[in-house]
Amino acid sequence: MRILFTPVAATTTPLFHMVPLAWAFRAAGHDVRVAAQPELSRAIVEVGLPAVEVGHGYEIMDGVLRSRGGQRVIEAPADQWTDSGLAGTAEEPPADYDDKHADLRDAAMAPLVEAAGRMAPGLLRFTEYWRPDLLVTDSMVFAAPLVSALRGVPLVRQTWGPDVMRMVSQPLQGRAADGDVRAEWPTGLPGLYDHYGVEVRNDYPVRTVDPWPTSLQFPDLSGRLPMRFVPYNGAAVAPDWVLDRPGRPRVCVTWGTSTSALAGDEAFVLPRVVEGLAGLDVEVVLAVGPDDRRKLGTLPGGVRVAENVPLHLFMETCDAIVHQGGTSTLLTAARHGLPQVMMPQTADNPFNAANFAGSGAGVTLDAAGADAGEIGAAVTRVLTEPAWRVAAEKLREEMAEMPPPSAVVRSLEELA
Repeated sequence: MRILFTPVAATTTPLFHMVPLAWAFRAAGHDVRVAAQPELSRAIVEVGLPAVEVGHGYEIMDGVLRSRGGQRVIEAPADQWTDSGLAGTAEEPPADYDDKHADLRDAAMAPLVEAAGRMAPGLLRFTEYWRPDLLVTDSMVFAAPLVSALRGVPLVRQTWGPDVMRMVSQPLQGRAADGDVRAEWPTGLPGLYDHYGVEVRNDYPVRTVDPWPTSLQFPDLSGRLPMRFVPYNGAAVAPDWVLDRPGRPRVCVTWGTSTSALAGDEAFVLPRVVEGLAGLDVEVVLAVGPDDRRKLGTLPGGVRVAENVPLHLFMETCDAIVHQGGTSTLLTAARHGLPQVMMPQTADNPFNAANFAGSGAGVTLDAAGADAGEIGAAVTRVLTEPAWRVAAEKLREEMAEMPPPSAVVRSLEELA
């Protein structure tokens, strides 16, 4: 079989989520290609997969930064979710959510619509030649259903976390809707589908591969195939210090590169986090990129810098983590049973944090308002109060019982 993966190229995170499944297909003897915009080509090749470049001339992150107009791409609505009973439950978003946030939704989706228009010709040209038997896509690659419809290829989407894309009417939402939904799609997307003669509807995926814990996911996720999360945060040499236990709790502090870019320097919270942990009897492992490291300047004693070290190489040696609420970080820590302190700022991070907090394995702080003392107190709580560790261990066990990628491959083989 020929399997085509299409991750969104805003960051490497969607690609890294797809890597274990892509490797599982390769291990099962199938031919795999990964088609994405050129910005992702190097990362694709570095994970050992063949890259196909489509959608030249437009970078999604540039479009996102332009669309924000000096503001965050999505303001953090974690309080709204928590107040509405959505944190860690099986309820739907508030009924008036789309009405209140339609303009914000269109602004947030505009870069993805533009990327779809740029990617479609290259994807269709490549698939005319390569003829995939199965297409696995990220929920934000709006060009993928065009390939599915025009080439007659079964379409599978792969989610990252809580299925927040179900709140946006679009071809990868995964649920059928009554009547014509074109007025509810992001501006410009219906016209793209009309151009190619493809029906405007919400339910193109026939299955949804989902690594998010079942106990926290929204109900009725159409065609859901649970898949055990296999941590992959990039390739590197495993550091020697992971073999040495510090004799006191080890706390990882990390921040996503896209969070820093979207939130801006004025919202950079890591100095407060480091200050909050400086007075605790812990070893801090600061897992950041070079840009964030430079912003921090001189660090206090007891801070170990792990610059560009993938989290999965040392997470099992940690006792807790402080982070921005990104799904890759969140699931990597959960897979190792760590209590978590989350300080979400942008994009889907507030949704992730609010949902995950319902497990009892994590606490969410206001990134804008929490001072160093509050951050230190939150870390102390998750380290010393047993309930956090018990909840984290329960979630780790749940994730470990989910089917591995190899089992999901066998289920997907039946589609083609």
